[in-house]
Amino acid sequence: MNTVQLKRGNERAYAHGQLNIERDDLSDDTFLKDGEIVKVTDPFGKLIGIAMISFEQKTIGWILSGDENTVIDREFVSGKIAAAIENRTPLFNEAETNAFRLFNEIGDGLGGLTVDYYDNHLLITFYSRGIYKIRDLIIKELMAQLKPDSVTEQTRFSVDGRMKIENRRVSGNVEFPITVLESGQRFSVHLDDGPMTRLFLDQRETRKALMKNKKDAHTFLNLFAYSGTFSISAAIGGMATTSVDLANRTKELVADNFNNNNLSAEAHKIYIMETFEFLKYAERNNHRYDTILIDPPTFSRYKKKVFKVDRDYPKLILEAVKVLNRGGTLILSQNLETATLNQFKKQIDNTLDRAGIPYTLEDIKGLPKDFPTAKGYKKGKYLKVATVTVD
Repeated sequence: MNTVQLKRGNERAYAHGQLNIERDDLSDDTFLKDGEIVKVTDPFGKLIGIAMISFEQKTIGWILSGDENTVIDREFVSGKIAAAIENRTPLFNEAETNAFRLFNEIGDGLGGLTVDYYDNHLLITFYSRGIYKIRDLIIKELMAQLKPDSVTEQTRFSVDGRMKIENRRVSGNVEFPITVLESGQRFSVHLDDGPMTRLFLDQRETRKALMKNKKDAHTFLNLFAYSGTFSISAAIGGMATTSVDLANRTKELVADNFNNNNLSAEAHKIYIMETFEFLKYAERNNHRYDTILIDPPTFSRYKKKVFKVDRDYPKLILEAVKVLNRGGTLILSQNLETATLNQFKKQIDNTLDRAGIPYTLEDIKGLPKDFPTAKGYKKGKYLKVATVTVD
């Protein structure tokens, strides 16, 4: 087993529990191979832990154990999966929810791996060639411990220098889409249809809050609506909804979810438009909303336009305020891994303050409990949802 050494001064964070290994923290990484198990030491040779090298966008490796005798074998993998399943016992026992994150990378002990559970159908995502080298161990243990109705694997790592995302059915003859439950809501899920499944599991708490509609709002605008799950929650909460997305298939996906929940889609509007163009259209036509939810992708292209969430989010906020009713609510969501919660809150404050728009921060949400992460791993806390009332 090779040994890698941390640079002097960089060992402190690891001694205090950091598990993600950054390239700049190592004294030499030229000899490392993807998937290699190595011993990590401080500059003086003291053991930090046993790690797996994992060439991915998030990190160069993960510390998996502080015991130098640890072997990454079936017993090790079995123990991690069993612990993750046990930690989700409350979700397994929840009658009105059967879709959640079953295994969340380093938060459950194996970096670069996630497993999503959809009513006993599994989506296993591998984020590096390194973790994919123990694919068979992982799949065998999941099948032994859960006996799933189907297993789909997704690979998300570079092939010949380019990011490639592929889905492959491993087992099961199920025909997708299937319908799953979340907080009593019924959503369509497709595990063989590209990188997204039609349901973002990390936004469960946001949907739950919309269902409750504590402010008794009447109109809801869902920007970047995708499959319209937020619109379903808002409709159940008593709001008339408007869903906006650039993708043509949005109309079909949103209507499908309305049908799943026995809601009449005719009472709700769907616009296939670019978001900024829709906001201008809504302003021209004096459309106003009590609640506006903004949950954009981190990056997208439309014609010759490029959207970058870190650069363009303030503009989204300001354009949305123009069609927000007085005293209305903005639900602002961001998935940028490189931005912290404090940075996001500061971005919101600077945007509204500079425009002279008074507001009250009502609520902050992050990832739900089935998305655990590790101490010091800032990228693991990617989801930030702020609810503000514009005064």
